[in-house]
Amino acid sequence: MAKSNRERLSEIVTTLGKYGFGHIYRIYVRTGNQAEDARRFRMAFEELGPSFIKIGQILSTRHDLLPDAYISELQKLQDHARSVPYAAVKEIVESELNASLEELFDYFDEEPLASASIAQVHRARLKSGESVIVKVQRPEIEEELLRDIHLFSQFLSVAPDTMKDMIMNIDAAFDEIETSTARELNFRMEARALNTFRLKTKDSKLVNSPRLHMDYVTTRVLVQEYIEGIPILKSEELIKEGYVLEDIAEKLIFSFMNQIFDYGFYHGDPHPGNLLIKDQQIYFIDFGIVGEVSDSMRELLTEITKAALTENISKLMTLVLQVARTEHQVDQVEFYDDLSYYFKHYSTRSLGSIKIEVVFDQFMEVMHKHKLALPHELITLVRALIILEGVIFDLSPEIDAMTILKSYYQQSDVFNLLALPSKEKLALTTYGMLEKLIKLPDDTSQLVDHLLNGRFVINAKLVDRENRWKDIELMVNRMIYALILASLILASAIIVALSTGGLSIIAIIVFLGAAIVGIWLLISIFKSGMF
Repeated sequence: MAKSNRERLSEIVTTLGKYGFGHIYRIYVRTGNQAEDARRFRMAFEELGPSFIKIGQILSTRHDLLPDAYISELQKLQDHARSVPYAAVKEIVESELNASLEELFDYFDEEPLASASIAQVHRARLKSGESVIVKVQRPEIEEELLRDIHLFSQFLSVAPDTMKDMIMNIDAAFDEIETSTARELNFRMEARALNTFRLKTKDSKLVNSPRLHMDYVTTRVLVQEYIEGIPILKSEELIKEGYVLEDIAEKLIFSFMNQIFDYGFYHGDPHPGNLLIKDQQIYFIDFGIVGEVSDSMRELLTEITKAALTENISKLMTLVLQVARTEHQVDQVEFYDDLSYYFKHYSTRSLGSIKIEVVFDQFMEVMHKHKLALPHELITLVRALIILEGVIFDLSPEIDAMTILKSYYQQSDVFNLLALPSKEKLALTTYGMLEKLIKLPDDTSQLVDHLLNGRFVINAKLVDRENRWKDIELMVNRMIYALILASLILASAIIVALSTGGLSIIAIIVFLGAAIVGIWLLISIFKSGMF
């Protein structure tokens, strides 16, 4: 019998209290041994059962919710759960597919291949003779998981006012968690993701994925091709079959970068259990977690990477502020200094000594300091890269993931720093410039109106008022000359447009006057050295 919300909340609070987390402040206040506190926090999640193991794994991706020590500890949660009895599995499959197991399959293994917090997997054989796996959702897990997410968010929301700044966007974060979890619980969504991945990678020589049997897919049951490949971390077996571990690592990183920058659709949970090697290809399985990268986000990621590679801190700061969320005013001078210090720390180090997880954790510390939160889609993407880095290290510690990434950047047109923009982008940029040019007369008229009516205000802090006043006067004079110049050019253009018999003498005189004013203005600017 399912527990009531009150009973379950009491159980959650009691268990967390047992491990020293009777109040939320314990998580966010640094104690003498935060690593030990984080370890006990993980143990509490393990004791609270499969739904909390899943919640813990989700929270391990949320640097905007928990301190780094807790993130690292929750990443250790193993998604293993006590297997569901065969009778319950049989009942779910038959109910979902509206037929008996005997009618559906020639063979159905009663022992699961694997049992996790949301589902367990069984081997089976279709009437056609094809070997398949059957993914079956655990009974009542949807209700339990969504309920526990809601109850745990209530537990976090009772933080005192003095700690609200430490928990950024908690309501929005848990709304995102609830939405993504509901998506993962719907196997039709997973089937759609797998089909999308297969379509986008159909011509790839690097990756592959199982075929689905759509007639056997419901919200709680999913049947797909059984891939008899070698698990990616079975190094000895791979070497015995003639594979080169370095080639596998390069294929894995290149294929994942292709997913992000070419397809805009990537596998969001590339841990070792979801990666098999067969016929010189990497098979991605289990598409419960996927990520999408919009065209605008891909362009932003490209620009961020270029700025990072060239150590253009100013451009990087602008891009980060463009994508980050915040409810506070950011001190851009201090933020720039922190980013500069952050990059100097890594600029002199060899690629082999740099780890994505460490780099990201330290970057998030800078973000936290300035109360900035990255969008969840970016955090999900980085989490997948961190998992991938761990897989490569476990495959062979000698393999340098960062060097392979650099190789990808050098070979990819996306990251060619000298690459010209596409025709479409040039057309859009040109259109944008023309649109601004068309608005120039109105904008100029408005600016002149503000100047004439005393409504033009400049907010400035003058440190050396007397010495700066002449500079400001000179600047305003030049602005007025520039406005006069723009007006002369516009006036002459209008006269030419209205002329029917060739160039008007008036237009020529006005043009010459504009040219003289323009040349004089340029000479004065160059002579002053203030350009």
